[in-house]
Amino acid sequence: MNVIKTDKIMYANRPKIKIQLEPIDTILEATTAAILIALWMYVIISYSSLPETIPTHINYKGEVDGTGNKMLIWVLLGITTVITVGMHVLTRFPQIHNYMVNITEENAQHNYRLSSRMLRYVNLLTLLLLAYVCYAMIQKSFGDNFFMESAMTYLIIVYSVAMPIVLIVFMLKNQKAPK
Repeated sequence: MNVIKTDKIMYANRPKIKIQLEPIDTILEATTAAILIALWMYVIISYSSLPETIPTHINYKGEVDGTGNKMLIWVLLGITTVITVGMHVLTRFPQIHNYMVNITEENAQHNYRLSSRMLRYVNLLTLLLLAYVCYAMIQKSFGDNFFMESAMTYLIIVYSVAMPIVLIVFMLKNQKAPK
């Protein structure tokens, strides 16, 4: 209970400033929105052609080892949308993000911009991964061996290894505000 009070005090003391979007931020947000809209359109267009039973899990060899009703594609799309929109909303409140430095009036603009941008990158990469899963499920249900053997396994491994490396390099490179 004491931790919660401390966190609220910590967030309350942080400056609440509006961060202006730079071109890269606009590009990241527009790309993320376009991919999410394209994914929705793809699912809507493909849904009526889907068989009643679709793959819900595919092993590392690209073989279906779990199936379910085609309505589950909407669950995946819903989860993808909630995550994407949730992370987008979170970029609007950088004062509640976690930081490795104490946030002051002097460094708030710099740290808020970097934190929001990093979250935009994570949002885009997470959306790409979930969109790939959704696309692959639909393609596999049409009989297309879209997985190309174990492509999904490699994609998840690369994502799991690359994402923390990118985040660490990003944080180390941008740790201090420019003078």
